[in-house]
Amino acid sequence: MSLLTRRDFGALLVFAGAPTLLRQPTPNRSLIGGVQFGLQPFCYHDLPMTPENRPTLVRRLVQNGMGMVELHATWVEPRFAEPSAPDARERLRSWRLSRPGDHYAAVKREFDDAGITIFSYYVNMNDSYTDAEIDAVFEGARMLGARGCVGSQGLKVSERLARFAGRHGMFLGIHNHDNLSDPDAFATESSFEKGLAFSADVKATLDTRHYTAANGDCLAFLARHHDRVSSVHLGDRRKNNGRSTPFGEGDTPIIEVLRMIRDNAWPIGRPRWKAPMKMPPMMLIAVISSPAIASPFTNFDEPSIAP
Repeated sequence: MSLLTRRDFGALLVFAGAPTLLRQPTPNRSLIGGVQFGLQPFCYHDLPMTPENRPTLVRRLVQNGMGMVELHATWVEPRFAEPSAPDARERLRSWRLSRPGDHYAAVKREFDDAGITIFSYYVNMNDSYTDAEIDAVFEGARMLGARGCVGSQGLKVSERLARFAGRHGMFLGIHNHDNLSDPDAFATESSFEKGLAFSADVKATLDTRHYTAANGDCLAFLARHHDRVSSVHLGDRRKNNGRSTPFGEGDTPIIEVLRMIRDNAWPIGRPRWKAPMKMPPMMLIAVISSPAIASPFTNFDEPSIAP
C-alpha cells in the first residue's frame, strides 16, 4: 500500500466521488474511527445563510455524508425588512422574546428527518442583547436540540454570557480568531484560559486554522485543555497570519489532531453537562474552502498516512 501524504489526504477531501454518498440517512453517518465529524455550513460559500435556503442546506449535508452540524442562527431566524437597521433589530428581538417554540420544533424536525443532529447553535451575541434576549437565544437553541451556543464574541461579552448557559443545561462556546493585537479577542492559549475561568459551562471551540495562523500549537492546546473543549473547527492555514489552504497544504497538523482525539477517546465535557444527555466524542466541524466529504476521513485511521 502506497503512503498517503498530507497533501494527498487534502486532495481526497476535494475529489472523492460524491455518488457513493447518496444514501438514506442513518444515525451518526459521520462518526468515523471514533471521532464525530460535522460541518459548519459557512463553508458552502455559494449558499446564502437564510431560512429559505435551509432545505438546500439539509440536502447538501446528506450528500456530503454529514450527520451533525453547527447551525448558524441566520438559517433559523426570520429576516425583517424594515426601513432602518435598528427597527429590524427590535423586531428580531421581539420575535426571540415571543419564544416561538413551534418554529424551533419545525426546524429541528427538518434536520431530524434527514438524520442530522444540531450539535451547536452559532450566534454572535453582543452588548445590545438584553438579559431576557440572551435567555431566549439559549432556550431556542435548546429546543433545536443543540448542546450549546457558540460565537465569536470577545472576553468582555463572554464574561457576561457565561452565567446564562448553565440555566439551560448548555455550554457557551468561545471561538478563536487570529487577532493578536486586540486584548479582548480569543486568539491565544492565555486568552482562552481567561474565558474558561468565567464558568465551568464555558467551553473552547478551537479553530485550528486561526490558532495556527496566530502561531499557536493545536496539539499542545488539546493536550492541556481537552476536558474544556466542546468542538474543533478543523481547517488548514499557514502560520504568521497566513492564508487558508485546502487540507494538507497549510501548517495545521490535521492528521495529528485527528489521531490525538481518536487515540485518547476524549468524550469532551461529559462530566459537566447539566442536562441528562449522552455526549458523543469531540465534535470536529470541517471549515474549509470546499465542502468536506466524510468518506476520505477514514484515511486518518490508516497507518499508511505519512506525516
